[in-house]
Amino acid sequence: MILNCQNIYRSFGENNVLNDISFHLEKHEKAALIGNNGAGKSTLMRIIAGVDEPTSGSVITEKGLTIGYLAQQQDIRGHRTVIEEMYDAKKDVFMMENSLRALEAKMKHSSPDELAPLMAEYGRMNHAFENASGYAARSEITGILKGLGFSENDFSLQISALSGGQKTRVALGKILLQKPDLLMLDEPTNHLDMNSVRWLETLLQGYSGSVLLISHDRYFLDALVTKVIELENGKSTVYSGNYTAFSEKKAQLRHAQLRAWLNQQQEIRHQEEVIAKLRSFNREKSIRRAESREKLLERTERLEKPVDISADMHLRFRADRESGNEVLTAENLSKAYSEVFPV
Repeated sequence: MILNCQNIYRSFGENNVLNDISFHLEKHEKAALIGNNGAGKSTLMRIIAGVDEPTSGSVITEKGLTIGYLAQQQDIRGHRTVIEEMYDAKKDVFMMENSLRALEAKMKHSSPDELAPLMAEYGRMNHAFENASGYAARSEITGILKGLGFSENDFSLQISALSGGQKTRVALGKILLQKPDLLMLDEPTNHLDMNSVRWLETLLQGYSGSVLLISHDRYFLDALVTKVIELENGKSTVYSGNYTAFSEKKAQLRHAQLRAWLNQQQEIRHQEEVIAKLRSFNREKSIRRAESREKLLERTERLEKPVDISADMHLRFRADRESGNEVLTAENLSKAYSEVFPV
């Protein structure tokens, strides 16, 4: 287990956003964090990443765990170019490379007595450089930038001149370069075109670390996750399987909850009718029986009406994987009117 969230509460004034959230992540596990808008997904992400503090509860991580957190909005500043910003994510590797080049120059002018210890040092450093994939660092940076939709002409753009979406893509690229033990990505596909979404999907499928995702792209989630953590009414429920498996289980659960609620509502109405009838007799015995039923009714634990499934509209154009044709998928569409119009 690399992450364990225990009884997380987070309130803002009188508004309780998170109410006793508990779940865990294993090594190499990829999970989705889902819920309606305002359910507290991003708030929980910030708490796990250490950006925010819970009102109560705890986040326990494996010792030495590295976390890469991508928020929805990135405020990258400075006068570096896109490629320079990406190089910054690998600065330790490039410092190692500079040290190797300096050692090579020093060895050229060393005496035989000086050469042996320098070569030993060079061997150790070169081994560390290879283990850090130093020889592939530049091509890796180029590959990630192109995968995220940047052209080579974009590499020289200054960060200060980028749009918010471009800054988010650069931030995502830096996190991917760092290869943390736990990737936490809040809507990573928001600013990506279809080719980049597919590229990221493939990369994350082969990612050796753990991943926690917030996304409204069900296809993206289906291809990646094996666990779904749902936030609803401040509570968390964990489901095994991908998003489709979650949807099916959730529909079954919601149907059972709705039937139980309807049955209880029917029984409550029945009892209220019986009570009203007993009182209408206006006799002492009938009134006592009515009062007895009222007390039982008051002690009844009322079931909450199941919340409607999210009505967030989700339109997505996605190329069919077999034919290559563009198709339109519409999900969770709803339309309400304040008045009834004649048909």
